[in-house]
Amino acid sequence: MAGCLDNKNRVLNEWYQLFKQKNSNNSSLMHKHWKRIETLGLPDLNNDNWKYTSLEEFLTHNFDFSKNVEFNEFQYKKLRLSIDSYCLTFINGKFSPELSDKNIDPWIIKINHNSNHYETPNPIQPEMFLYLTECLSDATIHITLPEQKITKKPLYLLYINEGSNEKNKLITSHYYHCLEIGCHSNTCVIEHFISINKSAHFSGARMSMKIKNNAKLRHIKLVFENRESYHIAHNDINVGQHSNVDSSIFVILGPKLTCHQTSAQINHSGASLSLNSLILLSKKDIGDIRTYLEHNNQEYAISRQTHKIIACDYSTGVFNGLIKVNPNSIKTDGKMTNNNLLLHQNANISSTPKLEIYSDDVKCSHGSTIGQIDAEHLFYLSTRGIPKKDALKMLIYAFSIEITRSIENPIVQDTVLERINKALSRITT
Repeated sequence: MAGCLDNKNRVLNEWYQLFKQKNSNNSSLMHKHWKRIETLGLPDLNNDNWKYTSLEEFLTHNFDFSKNVEFNEFQYKKLRLSIDSYCLTFINGKFSPELSDKNIDPWIIKINHNSNHYETPNPIQPEMFLYLTECLSDATIHITLPEQKITKKPLYLLYINEGSNEKNKLITSHYYHCLEIGCHSNTCVIEHFISINKSAHFSGARMSMKIKNNAKLRHIKLVFENRESYHIAHNDINVGQHSNVDSSIFVILGPKLTCHQTSAQINHSGASLSLNSLILLSKKDIGDIRTYLEHNNQEYAISRQTHKIIACDYSTGVFNGLIKVNPNSIKTDGKMTNNNLLLHQNANISSTPKLEIYSDDVKCSHGSTIGQIDAEHLFYLSTRGIPKKDALKMLIYAFSIEITRSIENPIVQDTVLERINKALSRITT
C-alpha cells in the first residue's frame, strides 16, 4: 500500500509538470481544474466506482508527452479506414492539418489554445480524469455542424497514438472536443483510436456533444488501440427537443485498461437517445463501462441502452449504469440492459444497473445477465454436424450481433466484425 501511495504522489507530480508545459498562457480556468484534481486525488479500490478497476499497474509508469507529431503518408493510409468522409486527424494529442481534409464544408472547426477565450460546457458527471484531460489537452477543438445541414458522408475523427520504446515510459495524449449539431441537421460522427506501434501509451479523451432541437446524430467510437495501452474517456451528450441520438462504443482486442464514462441529459420532450457498447476482453484486460442518464424532459422522451461484455482468460469486465428520472418528467420511457458472457472460469464480470425515479407516470426498467455458453445450444449445433469450435464462434457472434448490426457504414461494420472474428479465432483455438 505504501508503494501505491508513493506512486500516486509521484504521478500527480509528473502530471503537474506536464500541466505547466501545456498551460503556458496561464489560463485561470485550467488552474481551477488542476485544483480540483488535487482535491479529488487519484481514485483507488476504496472508491465505489473504482473497486473493480485497479490502477496499480498504470501508476507504475513515468508519464511524458510525445515529441513526434508527424507521420508519413504511407503510414497514414495504412492506418485509416478507407471510408468516404470528412476526415480530421490527430497525432499524439495534436491536430494534424497536413493529414486532415482541407475542405470539410459544411463542418466548421475552431481550435482554441486558450480556454479563457471560449465558453466550454460544464461536465455532467465530473471526476478526476475528466479534469486531467482538460488540463493536459493541447487545445479545445470546437466542431460545429450549422443548422439545417444533412451530410451524406460521416465526419471521421482519427486519433493516432504512439508508445515509447523507453522502458516504463508512458506517452500520454489527451483530446478535448466540443461537438455541436445545429437544429434540423442530420449527420454521423465516427471516432477511431489506433496505435502506430506496439508500445504502451495512455489516451485521455473527452467529447462533449450538444445536439440541438430536431437534429439527428449517429455516433460511433472505435477503441482499437494496442494491447499495452490505457484509455480513459468521458463523453457528455446533451439532447435537444425532438432530437434523436444513437451512440455506440466498441472495444475489441485492447487496450489493456479501458474506462469509459458516458453521461447524458435529456432536458426536452420528444427526445430519443440510444446508448450501446460492446467490449471483448482477453488476457488480463480490464474493461469498465459507466453510464449516467438524467431525464429532465417534463413530457414524453425515450431512452434505450444495450451494453454487452465478453470476458475471456483472466480479464475483468465492469458495468455501472444509472437512469435518473427527475421530478415532473412524466411519460419518460427508459430501459437499460446489460448482458455479459463469461468464456473462462478465471474471468470476472461485475454489473450494477440502477434506477432512481422521482416522478410519477413513467416506464423504466433495467436488467442484467451474466452467463456462459449454453451447453444445450452447443449440443444442438453438434447434432447438426457443426464442429464445436465453429459452434462456439457462431454463438459468440450471435451474442454480439445485436450491437454490430446498428452500424450503418458497411466498411466500419466490416472492420468491427473482422476484429471480432480475429478474437474468436484465438479464443476458440
